[in-house]
Order: sequence, then structure tokens, then C-alpha cells
Amino acid sequence: MRKSEKLLLLEIFKASKNLQKIQQNISVGQLMALIRRQLNMSQRVLAKKSKIYQSTISRIESGALSPNIDTLNRLFEALSCNLIISISPYENFDKIKIKQAYKQAEKKVNYLLGTMALEKQKPDQEFIREQIEEEKNKLLNSKDLWDE
Repeated sequence: MRKSEKLLLLEIFKASKNLQKIQQNISVGQLMALIRRQLNMSQRVLAKKSKIYQSTISRIESGALSPNIDTLNRLFEALSCNLIISISPYENFDKIKIKQAYKQAEKKVNYLLGTMALEKQKPDQEFIREQIEEEKNKLLNSKDLWDE
């Protein structure tokens, strides 16, 4: 990944994390109801403006229905809001790649250990750790990182 791409993603993820903190686990339906009430708009008026049944709006706001993106777009457009979908990774991409490389390296080395055991060869733990580390480092810069 180019440095500029990485910086862009970091900024997006940082903003997304901040947004998550601010929203404090408010569901999309709850947020929609908050906005609607701030606008002094009834569900009936929102239904008319968005061309979505009032009963559907009620179910979304109560959490009984998970709306699709098209429905959300229509509802928030009727509320004079932009719908923004944000992505927030569980952890840093480098950490994710290192975990994956380690998992793959361990699998590959364990396979080799199995074949060595058939030949009654047993390397020591330090050798095994070095092999896993070496394989992990190869995989980090390889297109095979995600091959299972």
C-alpha cells in the first residue's frame, strides 16, 4: 500500500473511531428518531416525504427492523441529512497482517514438522521458532499471505 493511501485510511479510521465514541452505541433507528424529533417532524410526515410506510419507520426506530441502504438513504434524505457509511477496523492493518502471517507460518512449519516426525527427526524449539519467524517475514511481503 502506498504511503498516501495508508495515511488516507488512517485519517478515515481515526474519524470513524471518534464518531463511534460520540454516538455511544446509538442505533441507526434511534439516531433517525432523534433527528426527526429535533426537526419537529412526525413519523407520518417523514413517511410522506420519504415514500416509506409509517409502520416501517416505526419498526426501524424501535429496532424491530434493520433497513437496507436504499431505505436509509431515502429516510435521511427526507430528514435533510447525508447518510455516511464508515468503516472502522478492529485493529491496525499491520497487526492484522502480522497475525495472519504468523498463523500461516505456524501452519506451514507444523506441516514440515509432521513430515520430519515421520522420518524420526525432531528439531529443537529454538529452531522451530526461528523457522516460524523466517516464514512469517517472507509472508508479510507476499501475495500468499491470505492463502489458506
